[in-house]
Amino acid sequence: MQKVNKIIAIFLLAIIVSMPSFGMQTSSNDMNEKDKNEYNYAYSIGVQAMVYGWAPVMMDVARELQTSVDHPMSNGQAPINELGPITRLWDYRDRSYTTPNNDTYYIQGWADLDDQPMVLFVPKIENRYWIEQILDMYTESVVDLCNATVGEEGGYFILAKEGYDGPLPENLPVYYSRTKYIWLAGRIGVKNNKDQKIARQIQKEFRLMPLDQYPNGPSQPTPQNSSEAPKVNFPQGLEWFKRLEVVIAENPLAEDQAIVDTFKEIGIGANSIDSISEIKALALQQAYIDGFNIILDAARNSSQPVNGWNWEYNAGVYGTDYLARSSINMNSIGLNSPERAMYPKRYVDNKGVQLNGNNSYQITLPADIPVREQDGGFWSITMYDAKDRFMVENKIDRYKIGSTTEKLIKNDDGSLTIYISHKQPKDKKMKANWLPAPNEDFMLQFRLYEPEKEVYEGSYKLPQLYKID
Repeated sequence: MQKVNKIIAIFLLAIIVSMPSFGMQTSSNDMNEKDKNEYNYAYSIGVQAMVYGWAPVMMDVARELQTSVDHPMSNGQAPINELGPITRLWDYRDRSYTTPNNDTYYIQGWADLDDQPMVLFVPKIENRYWIEQILDMYTESVVDLCNATVGEEGGYFILAKEGYDGPLPENLPVYYSRTKYIWLAGRIGVKNNKDQKIARQIQKEFRLMPLDQYPNGPSQPTPQNSSEAPKVNFPQGLEWFKRLEVVIAENPLAEDQAIVDTFKEIGIGANSIDSISEIKALALQQAYIDGFNIILDAARNSSQPVNGWNWEYNAGVYGTDYLARSSINMNSIGLNSPERAMYPKRYVDNKGVQLNGNNSYQITLPADIPVREQDGGFWSITMYDAKDRFMVENKIDRYKIGSTTEKLIKNDDGSLTIYISHKQPKDKKMKANWLPAPNEDFMLQFRLYEPEKEVYEGSYKLPQLYKID
């Protein structure tokens, strides 16, 4: 999922979406005036519902997908109110979520706060990047637990639904969600191959328990092996609107009641969508197609380009900017807040031409990229195909280059020149610093974990990327 990535930087998390096709549609021009008015009104509300509801529907699909097991799996799936570890770095094999990272282990889960609060235990984590990003069903950030916000000592953290007034343990921090369901999107930095064993042990020590089991709730069970990430079945057309009705009913927001009430005209919250008129059904099918394209256009163009890199500075807190919420989550479900991670991406070279692996490119990065190393911060640049935004198989199994990549050859001033092409370079330095590309269009995503203030406030600029001979 990218605009990204805060995506699941924390699972990171993004869902594959494809342009739907419903075949021949009846034109409103073929209708009498009364029917045409009914069509147009339903269509306009349907488009509004699309823009409003894209992110929560994505979240609900992800929740169903990730919790559709009866035991934690090594691909991150786990029953509700349990944690699911992903026990390897993701690579080209993983095609459930767009732009997954190759930098961290994931430790994620979904919780239902209706019956009682949940308590998350975080172990002591020193000298390492980690985050447990907590999101409500509308992708608003509940809290980002990490070294920068709660320190490296770890501890117990209470997650409750707004309005809960039962007893709580003293001296424990409490964070409230607007919705019954929350997503715990956790990541643990992995520095190199030798470091994976240590990171995996830290991953095992996280615990999630109902409040009535605090503090002795069970440890994570050993996950069952699963060779692939689960595949997404995303609803389209009328099925999408049905799914929106379910999400809104389960996770109502008082502050959104006015706009949600307007959706009753198309069967959401009043009558089953199955019972709406044929004219309204046709209108909603077209509204889905056009709403998708409206969100997609915003996803492609709403970021701020600087030197060919597209930055997103407004993730995590959306208020009533529903189009921003939808477009950001179309690119990357659950994008982190800028203070925790930034994910600038690019599709074009210095002349604005689409990147393609049949060409060669280079970028020279400065010696000091502004990330807070004291909070575990680091950076990387990852290769994805341009169409679906998945990592690309290559013969050296290198999917990214970053501050933890070993055996890179730096320039005399400490800067680093990265070479990008499909064909492996012959020059020793270029070969050492080579980021393999597919022999087709591709995109690059930079990740700055725990960026300095100059990054997330917009004054920092990444260097330009140049096509070379």
